[in-house]
Amino acid sequence: MNTNGKDVLQSAELIIGKLLAVKTGENLMIICDPGSEMEMVYTLAEVAQKAGAEYTIAMMPSRGHARKNELTAPIVQGLQATDCLIGITGHSGAPTYAKAVKNLFNAKKVRSISMVMRSMENFTQGGALADYDLLYKEGKQLAAFWEKAETIHVTTPSGTDIRAPIAGEKVFVECGFATEPGMEAAFSDGEVSQMPRVNTAQGTIVVEGPIAHIGKPACPISIRVENGRVLSIEGTCSQADELREIVETIDNAANIAEIGIGLNPMSRHNDDFEEEKKARGYVHFALGDNIFYGGDVYSPVHIDMVIYQPTVTLDDRVVVDRGQVQIPD
Repeated sequence: MNTNGKDVLQSAELIIGKLLAVKTGENLMIICDPGSEMEMVYTLAEVAQKAGAEYTIAMMPSRGHARKNELTAPIVQGLQATDCLIGITGHSGAPTYAKAVKNLFNAKKVRSISMVMRSMENFTQGGALADYDLLYKEGKQLAAFWEKAETIHVTTPSGTDIRAPIAGEKVFVECGFATEPGMEAAFSDGEVSQMPRVNTAQGTIVVEGPIAHIGKPACPISIRVENGRVLSIEGTCSQADELREIVETIDNAANIAEIGIGLNPMSRHNDDFEEEKKARGYVHFALGDNIFYGGDVYSPVHIDMVIYQPTVTLDDRVVVDRGQVQIPD
């Protein structure tokens, strides 16, 4: 037993038995890569087998930025016979953001739990300890209000000031549960998110929190956005240089792909982007691919970036005030 959190088996049983609700006779695929912590993989497989399901563990290669979201052809073929998917790759988000997976979601042929780029700590501590029934209820409540809004405006004390039209774009509730075909969640989890309308976001994002594939920046990174794309990136640290190189060299990495609000009160503030982006009252923006969110902008990368002390306004209603979530009735 891990005295600071759940036992590995407890987390696996929660995921298989409740959040993904794997049933007897179903086919489960677990996608991993050389960066995966295999104890998580094997424990999930063991619990799925006890539930009467058939499991397949698929190992894909690690990839550079230019192919981060690509699955291998045999995995894509195997997904056609899959009822439920767990993506647990350590080096990429391909099991979540690949086009083939999105097509299966749209056709309501698969449901999925994403644990991409997550460690054993994410699996057993922090956000893993949340009350997922309550979290899911809050997520649906926020989403119901968000879906009626026409514009979103995000500011922070450090200088973020960005707005975009959102009317008609789908709002996603990722709060742990993926029990029906076409549903996707994560573990640990706890966010509501949406893509802003393509080519419309205007303003500045100042990133102080962790960035996917890059880590916690040693300086604030200021990102100027015009017409939904990154115009410039300023910052004196190496992380700013790395982000600038990705945006300048990777197709469509400049696209503003997502805005998400974290809801999980148990998620820790520990410089891990997968943990912090779910933390209650934090906001994350993503650059790059928006296929998962219903868009048509393909990019090999989807880069989440966490910002602190956000104020989020949907039309004229504040739903996050300096990091304090205010879910409308």
